[in-house]
Amino acid sequence: MTSKLSPTPAIRQALPCPVRSGRRLKPLALTVLLAGAGCQGPSIPAETETIAPGVWHHAVHLIDGPWALHVVEVDLPAARRAGIRLQSARAPLGDIGLEKTSVLGRKALVAINGDFWHSQPVHSAGIQVRDGELLEMPGSLSAFAIGSDGNLFIDVFDLDVGLVTASGRSLSISHVNRDPRGPDGLTYFNHHAQAWTDTVHADVGFVLQAIDPGGWRDTDTVRARVLQVRRHRWPLKLAPGQWLVAGGANFAREVVTPGDTVRLFQRFPPASSGLREAIGGGPRIVRNGVVSIEHEAENLDKTFAMDRHPRTALGVSANGKTLFLVTVDGRQPGYSVGMSLEELAAFMTTKLSLFTKSRANSAQALNLDGGGSTTMVVRNHVVNRPSDPTGESAVANALLVVANDDDR
Repeated sequence: MTSKLSPTPAIRQALPCPVRSGRRLKPLALTVLLAGAGCQGPSIPAETETIAPGVWHHAVHLIDGPWALHVVEVDLPAARRAGIRLQSARAPLGDIGLEKTSVLGRKALVAINGDFWHSQPVHSAGIQVRDGELLEMPGSLSAFAIGSDGNLFIDVFDLDVGLVTASGRSLSISHVNRDPRGPDGLTYFNHHAQAWTDTVHADVGFVLQAIDPGGWRDTDTVRARVLQVRRHRWPLKLAPGQWLVAGGANFAREVVTPGDTVRLFQRFPPASSGLREAIGGGPRIVRNGVVSIEHEAENLDKTFAMDRHPRTALGVSANGKTLFLVTVDGRQPGYSVGMSLEELAAFMTTKLSLFTKSRANSAQALNLDGGGSTTMVVRNHVVNRPSDPTGESAVANALLVVANDDDR
């Protein structure tokens, strides 16, 4: 399975059938004449507005479905030069554990809903990494990630996390931000854990302080100094750059003392580097420029892939320089009926180039949570029409496009 997003050959494109959406935006200069795909009559171009340097929002309404779509296009090099980056956001895990995308992205330029989620307790179904810190373990579905080397990935990730003691002994860590399970359990907590728990229950714990600046953002291994060794039950209070490694009874005899220098590592095969940001989804729907609905490989139901639903997805161009964030509304006859994953992938591989600034399509693409969760927020305004009668649904996490001066 190829993990790093690599260039793929250009693909012959079909023409879309766009009509004007309800939101007033600057129309794209190019008017496209309809051809093929069952389209009739002249087109009305997608409506486009510039959100920030290298970031554009396109509104498209295709009469074939009908389908109402919103696409945010990010020129990654241009956005990076302007101090704009991608970042995952997570709902506080307290009693509810969910939050609306518009709340998670209230300070962002753009936000879309992210991963599927489980209840009791609420947590995302797949991996989440924020600023290099692991918030959720990888699951069995594909995910989108940015490596510490800046490369983009869509893949099913594994996890290799551990602690190397001052004596050189390597201890394997099985969970993150959860109490260890049984005498052989070993987990680690970062400062994000304080959003949903205030107490750790373990036989032993080692409080670590980062030695090198920057934490996980640019590496998969950090050096840390042991500040304290704790026993049994204690309050969880960690600052950024601090971690707590907690273990069951079989780790109580480990020779780890305050002042020791240890190494904490986290790797995410098949990525060759650490991860700076990551958010889960699934399944992959485009691979190397070709529609590839991989629901069977990711153990998802066939009807989930074939039925029309509101959808959220992200895609990356063949040269890896353009990111597309896509929503299509659904369950609203006469306005937008939703898409199957096949229809969504076909749109992303054949239609984006007809109205985007980059004139590119998606060479790789990932489906995200959809249905009532499908939401796109642009500068604190929900631009799509969520399908639930009560409006926008709460979600476990979101993917944001943020500027450096945004409140993080």
